[in-house]
Amino acid sequence: AEYEAFLRGLGTYRTLADCSDVIFTGGLDRSPLCRDGQMALFWRNRLVQCVFFVGTLMTNDAGVEQVNKKRFIGNTYVKVIYSDSQQPFALSSLSGQFNLVVVVVAPTTRDFFRVTVLRAPEVKLAGPRMTTMLVPKKSLSTLVRRIMIDADITAMIARNGELGYSSNWQERLKHVRQIQRRYIPGAATPAKKIKLECDFEPKV
Repeated sequence: AEYEAFLRGLGTYRTLADCSDVIFTGGLDRSPLCRDGQMALFWRNRLVQCVFFVGTLMTNDAGVEQVNKKRFIGNTYVKVIYSDSQQPFALSSLSGQFNLVVVVVAPTTRDFFRVTVLRAPEVKLAGPRMTTMLVPKKSLSTLVRRIMIDADITAMIARNGELGYSSNWQERLKHVRQIQRRYIPGAATPAKKIKLECDFEPKV
């Protein structure tokens, strides 16, 4: 029950087959075959769209390796572990080369949770200045989501370098300029300015 409440606080459940092209699904299968599960967890505001790869929502493979789940979860820089165990969790417990930040959420009492942020040495601290916090239940999902968004940016910078990192806005600008050069004659000429009306606000 606590785990489910935590998930519902992170975002909103949506049926993948009903997601339109403007909803970022992170590559999850939206076809009627439901290869990656029927539902996924999403969150958005005016500037950001997030999809959470939740293992318990994804389809189980026939084999013990669960390759399809690992294809998504294993290739993300930031992971959240919800643990009822009282044993400490180590970053080295996860295999793979993309485990740069792990946020461990553990219930302590009825109304409080322990949130611990584990990070690889090359990743700078993002978000709260403490690596372990005691968080009230009502603030848990909001705090963890904020940590995940900030940590994802920090992890990408750690992996690609500051010069190699581009925000979503910068990537969109690159694509707009590519469209200009490809389809608008003379758009590549510096002396000629072309104004494009673009609506970048996510729509659902």
